[in-house]
Amino acid sequence: MKSAILVLMIVILVMGVPLGYMLGIVSLAGLAEMGGWQYLRIIATRFHSGVESFLLIAIPFFILAAMIMNQSGLTDRLIRFVNLLIGHYPGGLSHVNIGGSIIFAGMTGAAVTDTVAIGNLLIPAMKREGYSPEFSAAVTAASSIVGPIIPPSITMIVYSYITGLSVGSLFSAGLLPGLLMGGLLLVFSAVISVRRNYPRRDKRASWKEILIAAKDAFLALIVPIIILGSILSGIATVTESAAVAVAYAFFIGKFVFRTLKFKDLIPAALYTAKLTGVIFLLLATAHTFGWYITRLGIPATVSQLILGLTTNKIIILASINIFLLVVGMVMDILPAVLILAPVLAPAMIKAGVDPLHFALIMLVNLNIGMITPPYGMTLLTSARIAGCSYDRSISAVIPFLIAELVSLGIITYIPWFVMALPRALGFAP
Repeated sequence: MKSAILVLMIVILVMGVPLGYMLGIVSLAGLAEMGGWQYLRIIATRFHSGVESFLLIAIPFFILAAMIMNQSGLTDRLIRFVNLLIGHYPGGLSHVNIGGSIIFAGMTGAAVTDTVAIGNLLIPAMKREGYSPEFSAAVTAASSIVGPIIPPSITMIVYSYITGLSVGSLFSAGLLPGLLMGGLLLVFSAVISVRRNYPRRDKRASWKEILIAAKDAFLALIVPIIILGSILSGIATVTESAAVAVAYAFFIGKFVFRTLKFKDLIPAALYTAKLTGVIFLLLATAHTFGWYITRLGIPATVSQLILGLTTNKIIILASINIFLLVVGMVMDILPAVLILAPVLAPAMIKAGVDPLHFALIMLVNLNIGMITPPYGMTLLTSARIAGCSYDRSISAVIPFLIAELVSLGIITYIPWFVMALPRALGFAP
């Protein structure tokens, strides 16, 4: 009967049924097979417990904060500031694109949100200045996946909820790897821009221009300081800091810059509600599905399988990387985390991998999947904004994919790089 449930799961996926519904249907069939129809009462309690955590309220707050900042023009001010800082280097706007994503990552935790916000601003400008549409799409997609690694991160909040790791430990562990990824993207972008003779600003901005732009961007740059500072210092929980970020973004947009109108809150709230609804449906059904596969003993079986193949940690980590990269190519990051984290995290602990270290390995792998075909949601989104074919954008993203795979190798095999900041802040022994 277990094989029948697996076949049902594959058939539903092939039919294109949304993943949230698929998890619910498979859980329903599995629980009915396990204990009869009376067992289905568990579904109601599992659904409820899957979304009742106070921690999860931070998710809509982070989404809403990002939308308000976009509506208020705070993102435009940040881009102008970054442009004056690094826009004079070869391939200036591509660097601005990456730098903007690194800064914007401190305000929202979703890669697609980053792609839309940065892409709509910079891709048309890059095309006007002579950058190819596919290169513009590739650099936007590649830099946007830094967002879910540099805190705050919606995916990290979900991972924390699933595995029990603290949000503070995950946020602190993601900072250095995220900056590493961003730095390598800047290097690869510079090399490509020099070889293709992409344009740059004619002259370096004066200190006066930079200071004026910094003054305009300063109030926006405070947002990540509010979020990270309050969480890492223990002053506020992640939910409280996310709520403060929303209030701050609204106050600055409405009463300081006066660029935000009350009517602008309607599309921001609608987008937040739609995206939150999708995430919470996935959380509810995945929580039920996770309970079901745990009762089947699948996590223990996976642990035995991994440890039975080899005890060499290097080979184990390489195998897990390959597996997660393949999963990321065909599945969105949030469902992948919801399904795989309860299965793989215990197995990695038994293999001697620190749970916080594995969390970053998993999240970086799955984020890289967002720019690889056939799924590649951020690449698909940026290609649509750039008006180029998805096939051509895939070719253009390969150099940036190599940069991020190099980052993954460092993160995987140099645990100190991930663990240094959490240990310094007291989140890890």
